[in-house]
Amino acid sequence: MASLQETQARHAQDVVSGNMAGLMGDFTPAVLPKVMGLAANPISATSFEVKDMGNNEAEITYIGASNRTIWSRWEENAGKWQIADLAERGQ
Repeated sequence: MASLQETQARHAQDVVSGNMAGLMGDFTPAVLPKVMGLAANPISATSFEVKDMGNNEAEITYIGASNRTIWSRWEENAGKWQIADLAERGQ
């Protein structure tokens, strides 16, 4: 199993690359309504920075014409890390 940090970096790269198929397995079913809310305003970025906040939480800043920061809480499910909660943070 990939580490949490490896999973977060791969997830962020999938967002930057627009790899929707890769992203879908990263979310628990319970968080999908929040994901769909964020998807209404798609993230456009060329790079990212991951800030580990401890307690399986991270802030990922997507860097492009404007920056967007998404807070996420991750949990291990069936041998893989998934996002259990998320929210966009103000700049």
